[in-house]
Amino acid sequence: MFAIKKAFKNLGHRAPSSTALKLHAWIYYGAPGQDAPATYKRHKIDVLRVQYFNLLTTGQLERIDEDPDELFDTQNGFSEENVRELKQYSTEQLVTVAGHVAGLRALTSDEAILSTAVSILVDFVTEHQLTGVDIDFESYGKWTGEDYAGYKAFLSTLGARLHSLGKKLAICAPVWTTDHCPLQWRYEDFVPLPVDYITPMIYDYQWDHGGGQPICPLAWLKRWTITISKIIPNDRLVIGIPSYSYCAVEDEYEFKNLTLDQVKDRGGYAGGRRDPLSAEIVKKVDGLVYVINDQHSLNVKRTVLENLGVKQLAVWHLGGNDWF
Repeated sequence: MFAIKKAFKNLGHRAPSSTALKLHAWIYYGAPGQDAPATYKRHKIDVLRVQYFNLLTTGQLERIDEDPDELFDTQNGFSEENVRELKQYSTEQLVTVAGHVAGLRALTSDEAILSTAVSILVDFVTEHQLTGVDIDFESYGKWTGEDYAGYKAFLSTLGARLHSLGKKLAICAPVWTTDHCPLQWRYEDFVPLPVDYITPMIYDYQWDHGGGQPICPLAWLKRWTITISKIIPNDRLVIGIPSYSYCAVEDEYEFKNLTLDQVKDRGGYAGGRRDPLSAEIVKKVDGLVYVINDQHSLNVKRTVLENLGVKQLAVWHLGGNDWF
């Protein structure tokens, strides 16, 4: 287990080292992350990745605008004031596009739809003088070889257009818990592509192991970081770690993601047990098991990454959760 138990015990509540990590954080619109701005106003976060677009199943893009009359569902969506504020409190701003396999197939199987999507994104970040685009297309387990090829072609087209204007492209990337990759994915394939930030999302471990299991075990985090660091250059590698929590029936596979604030409201935090293998809190309440990230677990994960020489990390997500 990479001597993680011993390292964790010795770390205690030590503050992160003074290494100049470049910190990224994701923001999504609506509940329960409405108070995300409170975190980036209080703490220095270099790169803010804000979800302003969804990829629909038709392959078309839907822009998420903040609606003052529907803040529960739209707060932190696009508005001129929100963009101004993002620029005020960060060095870089990336517009996240979230999607799944159906949208990916529709996007990459029609040249006109793909061309329109690329133009919309490039024009948007250019008009609003933002740093670039962050692509988060998931449901990786359903991708075919054709989907994967189309995805890489899309990145090549979008990245080239962005780079021609001095903009950046980021992608979110999968990890897995098996010895061999069960997905259509090779990190080596992305080295020659015009992608500035490659972000393996090293969390969601519980989805393969059931309720009560960690979100991000420290040994798993270390193993994946070492593996990918041998492939992706440090200036392009951004390790994704979680600040979110969840509840579930123990050993079952239906999960409800929660913010730390939500967990506390449910009585799922105080008095919980600190798991030495993940630094996360575990507590059972009324037939459910809560697995929780807080400032301490974030700092322990950060220290693991700093000790491995990582230069950039990203946190999912701001709003209702702790920060370092």
